[in-house]
Amino acid sequence: MSTLPHLTSIFERLRRGYHLAPDDEPEFSKLRERFDEYAAYFAALGLILVRHEREFFYFEPENPETVPDTLPRIAVFSYIMIDYAANQGRPIEDFIFGQNFLVTALPHFTLDRYTALLRQVEVHNMSDLETLVLNHMQRIGWIKWLGDEEFKFLRPFHRVFSKCIELASQTPLPGEPVSANGQNPINGQS
Repeated sequence: MSTLPHLTSIFERLRRGYHLAPDDEPEFSKLRERFDEYAAYFAALGLILVRHEREFFYFEPENPETVPDTLPRIAVFSYIMIDYAANQGRPIEDFIFGQNFLVTALPHFTLDRYTALLRQVEVHNMSDLETLVLNHMQRIGWIKWLGDEEFKFLRPFHRVFSKCIELASQTPLPGEPVSANGQNPINGQS
């Protein structure tokens, strides 16, 4: 096997839980071009390199049954973003991936029910949201900071976004409010 380009940097980033996507050049292009070779190399180390259908890369968790403490926070954050977009009548995926966001303009503390959900995962204010959620999402390659207060979602955010959409298309969570017409505000189902 020839030497794989950028092997050390790819390994170090993926090992820390980072997701390599098109913004991560030149590592991303090399993984795309020689995925099978990288996957075989990492498999020999006991690591499973995943190529997501949305074209980004990450290591499969060693123990998928273990839920990191950051995941519930990210899930609640994501649910609120999706719910907010749905309530605005906007196409959810375009809303999430088609614009930049200002931390101070996020909807997360605009409704009591959003605030209550965030408190359940120990996020009590915008500072917590930035420190405990957004900064972690940046460390794993799910968002990119564009300035002190501005960010955009990156392709790897689809890992949680797709799951939230899937869950939202089912029934509302127990105790979750429904709209005035008795429907789930995300999917319109009763």
